[in-house]
Amino acid sequence: MLSKLCSTGIVLLTFTILAFGCTQEENITKTQTKDSAAQQVPTQNSNVLETPPPSATKITPATKQLQPNTVDPDSNEEPVKAPTIVIDSNVEASGSEILSSSTNSLVDIWTLAAEVDTIGPEGVSPEAVVLDDGTVRLYVTSMGIEIWESSDGLSFTRVSARTPPGSDPTVIRTSNGWRMYFTEHSNKGPDSGDAQIRTAISTDGIDWVVDSDTGIVQETDRRAWGVPDSFVLPNGQIRIMWTDMVPNKKREVIRSATSPDGISFIKDAGLRLFGGFVDSYVLTGTPNFMLVSTTPPGGPISKPQRLFLARSENGLDWTTDAVPLLDRTPRNALDPTAVYIGEGNWRIYYVLTDGPDPFQGFRIASAILSSPITPVPEPTLSAPLANDEQNTADKEVSEATCEDTRYTFEDLGVVLTAQDAGNPDPMAPMANPSSLQLIDGDIRLFFTNAGAGIGSAISTDGITFSYEGIRISAPQAMNQGVNLGPLRVYRLPDNRIRLFVGSSQTGVQSFISDDEGQTFTVEPGERITQANAEMKAIQKLSIIPLENGKWQGYFGPAPQHGPPGEGASQGGPPNHWLRRATSSNLFDWIVEPGIIIGPGAPYLTASAREVFPLLRNDGCVTLFYQLNKPQDAGIRDFTGVAVIGYSTSENGTVFREQQVLVNKRDPAGPDIIRLQDQTYLMYHDSTERSGYGHGIRVGRLAVVDD
Repeated sequence: MLSKLCSTGIVLLTFTILAFGCTQEENITKTQTKDSAAQQVPTQNSNVLETPPPSATKITPATKQLQPNTVDPDSNEEPVKAPTIVIDSNVEASGSEILSSSTNSLVDIWTLAAEVDTIGPEGVSPEAVVLDDGTVRLYVTSMGIEIWESSDGLSFTRVSARTPPGSDPTVIRTSNGWRMYFTEHSNKGPDSGDAQIRTAISTDGIDWVVDSDTGIVQETDRRAWGVPDSFVLPNGQIRIMWTDMVPNKKREVIRSATSPDGISFIKDAGLRLFGGFVDSYVLTGTPNFMLVSTTPPGGPISKPQRLFLARSENGLDWTTDAVPLLDRTPRNALDPTAVYIGEGNWRIYYVLTDGPDPFQGFRIASAILSSPITPVPEPTLSAPLANDEQNTADKEVSEATCEDTRYTFEDLGVVLTAQDAGNPDPMAPMANPSSLQLIDGDIRLFFTNAGAGIGSAISTDGITFSYEGIRISAPQAMNQGVNLGPLRVYRLPDNRIRLFVGSSQTGVQSFISDDEGQTFTVEPGERITQANAEMKAIQKLSIIPLENGKWQGYFGPAPQHGPPGEGASQGGPPNHWLRRATSSNLFDWIVEPGIIIGPGAPYLTASAREVFPLLRNDGCVTLFYQLNKPQDAGIRDFTGVAVIGYSTSENGTVFREQQVLVNKRDPAGPDIIRLQDQTYLMYHDSTERSGYGHGIRVGRLAVVDD
């Protein structure tokens, strides 16, 4: 909590660290984040350690009995039922700092016994998971997010990792790896009031790539904000709890938000707890019980931070017990996390200060929690259920509707023309857009700029762009043995940017950038050769991640190429087709057999080119592409010579149904980006001979709800 950031006097920003002072005037606490969400919900195996609890010396064991209801005098709101829970007797005497919650369910005997006072890491906000081989992994906030591992759960060693620029991580398993939630502050500092909870993804839980926002943002400039914890509800939805400060409350409160997909969250009404409880951690597999700590001492609060138990019947109305589970006075105990070790016992990892000062000397300690209950395994789903009423039949229908997906496209106009990119001729071949969301939230759009090379433009909203210049010079690339052609950019797990190009002279080649696509260096060799692809020209290797930790890329031949096995097409638009390749490292690729769309495909045989794959949160894969012979697909309603079509598959390999998305201005080269608010923009080439000439247009892409 407050001690988390103020303890070391640091706040972690995007790849920067800012020092700041911490005020206790109103016990305003500084918090950070801890989250989880996923396309697939974690199972109990992700945090179960099959070892018996060691013996331990108990410290302040207590029998938990809920007290009679009272009211919270800490606000101007209507009275709320709550047990009489106080941080400090001095506060209770003043009648102004009663910790509260609601409901009056009884809690049986729970004890928390201190075990080891230091297990290795020094920091705050630990998040614990158990790997398949029994290794305990801890994510800890120190000078950035660190990762520590242990074979026995008590002696930890730090491991090398690439983690997001933030603090207070929390993770869960997903269908293809892990998802992390963390707090991110702007470079304005912790007092700016614009912190947010973001999410990152990883295939191994070690190397992470920032994925998106969650919609959970700071609404005031009071420092006590963040430290989220997430857990899986019985219906498969994801709930995040975090510490906040709200109007009419002097002390910290705990709020929550819920998501059906673990990415887009909607705030739940009301407060989960108020009056100064912070750092919530819901015990995995027991969503009705959670651990919380108290606000740091300061002002009228004299007692150190302690750990309490809370219970809820519905996950929204929580009641804290009157007696702390763990009191390490004069030291502070805060930031609990846990792994289940069997027979109703958890090993709790928490932050323990060296002395009474709540803002310095942090160590990760352990304790054993003994309870009268056994956790129930959490549901394991490839996509969380939308509500409690969904039954097996509903899920079967949902899983069978990928092919029935329909999209709408709202054209927003031209974002860049050939002349905007410095070409005097409006019909200069400026095309092949490929978008990249930068770490700071801006969008950089790459494209082939006539004969000059690959250029870029920058935008804050994805709609209004400013031309930046040439990023890769065509003559310089040719001197290095690379012929520039249609391109795609892709962010690697280590946050570098790889740019793939293809041409009629070579196979797929690549460049690498470590500065967000401002400068590039050519990489040796070819990612896919013409011989392996069975194409005389290859273009637009477009990539999605797979569940097995690998990647799948889609590509096709460049325009000069004729049908499979034949020479260049003579007269009329040439035929094109789409194939796929797989990779375990995004550098070496294996071309998979068969054609998925186009001449030679099992179902959709009309000519298709310039593909872009979209992997949705529900696991469905949609390919967007140009149909350069739409009449061969039975399409008659279009102007010009081509349309952009799409087809959706459950497995990304079999595509059977096809729809038209854009049918005006000879559209080509679709490229899609998911914005931070989880909506989509699609860019595409266009031609308007009597108007702007060659240009790139943009529109809003949306999935049609059933």
